[in-house]
Amino acid sequence: MRSPAAASEHLSEHDLTQERALPVRTRFELAVRRMVDTWLTAGRMRVSAGDVQLAREFLEHAGCTVEDAADLHVRVVHPEGRVQELTREAAVMAALRRLAGRR
Repeated sequence: MRSPAAASEHLSEHDLTQERALPVRTRFELAVRRMVDTWLTAGRMRVSAGDVQLAREFLEHAGCTVEDAADLHVRVVHPEGRVQELTREAAVMAALRRLAGRR
């Protein structure tokens, strides 16, 4: 185990104000904070048809093909060819993860 002094040697400051913010390209990027706040307040994740539509637009903008599937699922075909059949909630989370990984 490292001593506190040794551990502090590896810490560094990172000034976020020196980085340029990424431009907002889709409505999902504007709405996702509201979605997450609603889920946290409710203590559960519940998505509306509008939330799913915003996530769908974001995924399509990112190069995915999104198709309706049976039982309120969506089929997402990723740019590299991978295919997933997802619930509406999982599709919104896939969009959120893709947004979080964007640089």
